[in-house]
Amino acid sequence: MRKSGSAYLVVAIALLLLAVLIFLPSGAGPGALPREMGFWGGLHNSLYNLDLAKMKWLEEKHKTEGDLPTMQDLAPYLGEWTNHIARFIALGVTYKITPISEMETQSEVATLTRDVRFQIGFCRYYRAGTSYSLHGGYVFPPYDTKSRFVAFYQNNRGLLVIVLLALAIGNLLVFVIKKIQNFRRVSRVTHEHQNA
Repeated sequence: MRKSGSAYLVVAIALLLLAVLIFLPSGAGPGALPREMGFWGGLHNSLYNLDLAKMKWLEEKHKTEGDLPTMQDLAPYLGEWTNHIARFIALGVTYKITPISEMETQSEVATLTRDVRFQIGFCRYYRAGTSYSLHGGYVFPPYDTKSRFVAFYQNNRGLLVIVLLALAIGNLLVFVIKKIQNFRRVSRVTHEHQNA
């Protein structure tokens, strides 16, 4: 079945609208955060400062191996990092403070309780349950079918928008070519009738 010229225009408009919808922020988790590097760098520094605060608490309070401070216990030793950590908690990050251990290197663990994605730069998408610690690095939750699809979509939205725009432009070009051909055909038929 051959498409009429106007059908190409309708498809092009539909593809453009779809590209715009995909390009707009989807509101995953706390919303699109500005930069991935800034987020993880700040999270890394907050864990580092929590570790330092824990060591200061250990020395000042004469604590021993196995003792576990609370966030309130560490607040006097965190200084300005108290506010930074509060901002991460507001974004859906939970902190787990680990017990003091002389035998095994441990560090606090930060875990995302909501999905997080990034607007600028490398637009990575991190699912709820992703955790990070100074000594353990990143730990990602296992994928299920739905989360795999969502992660693939979020991580490849830019590419999908480019493909949709290319298809829309292609349909617009076909529409214009068909209109030009139709105009020439009508002109030729009109010219033939006038000469007949």
